[in-house]
Amino acid sequence: MPAEAEELITVGKKLNIKAELLADDEAESCIQRTLDLFMPFRTTGHLGIGHDSFTLPIDKWEFSYMEYLSQESGYVFFSQKKRLSGRTVVRIDNLQELGKILEESFGMEYFLTNKNADFLIAVNWYVVEILGIELSVFQ
Repeated sequence: MPAEAEELITVGKKLNIKAELLADDEAESCIQRTLDLFMPFRTTGHLGIGHDSFTLPIDKWEFSYMEYLSQESGYVFFSQKKRLSGRTVVRIDNLQELGKILEESFGMEYFLTNKNADFLIAVNWYVVEILGIELSVFQ
């Protein structure tokens, strides 16, 4: 399991927030469906969506943007550089609590979506990039 996934699960347990690893086949399906639907321009390195997305500054929004989203399960996956990463998704029961986990974790870049892949969020060292959610949700 990639270090990022292990970190989210470990910190989630510590904070009593349910975070679990999806089975390989379910993870692969989730990642492929999401990437095919949103076609982000960078899936390795500094993750990014590009086209039609909007950005929020990382310093203000890194641990808080998720509080503005629906209370539902969130699916977190990472750079697609390695084969293992293509089979690794961490499901957070309530994606609004992801910020609490991230505040207690080492820094990481990741993608976030929901079960139906209604949106894609890419978080890198510089910005939070969002596609599939209206900007007005964050105002």
